[in-house]
Amino acid sequence: MVESYLDSITKEKLEEDKITITPFVKSLSGVIKLPSDHDYKKAYSDYFEEKYK
Repeated sequence: MVESYLDSITKEKLEEDKITITPFVKSLSGVIKLPSDHDYKKAYSDYFEEKYK
């Protein structure tokens, strides 16, 4: 009984967290090609480091 309750809570939360992608965003996908080893976290931090110098 407890297990099924927890399972139902988890499923509801996952459904709420779904993100819908608009047609505009879909049209932008694939515009920029990045190498598979691109470190986006480093690029993001470098951007802010340079911006707020």
